[in-house]
Amino acid sequence: MTGKEIVNLIRKLREKGLTSDEIISIIEYIETHDPKEESNSSI
Repeated sequence: MTGKEIVNLIRKLREKGLTSDEIISIIEYIETHDPKEESNSSI
C-alpha cells in the first residue's frame, strides 16, 4: 500500500470507531499477508 492509501484507510477506520491498536493490527496484516503466497502454497 502507498502512504496515501494507508492514511485514507486510517481515516475510514477511525470513522467506524476503531482504536489505534486495531488499526495497526489491520495494517500489519495487510502488509504481511501477500495473497500470492497463499495461492502458490496450494499448488
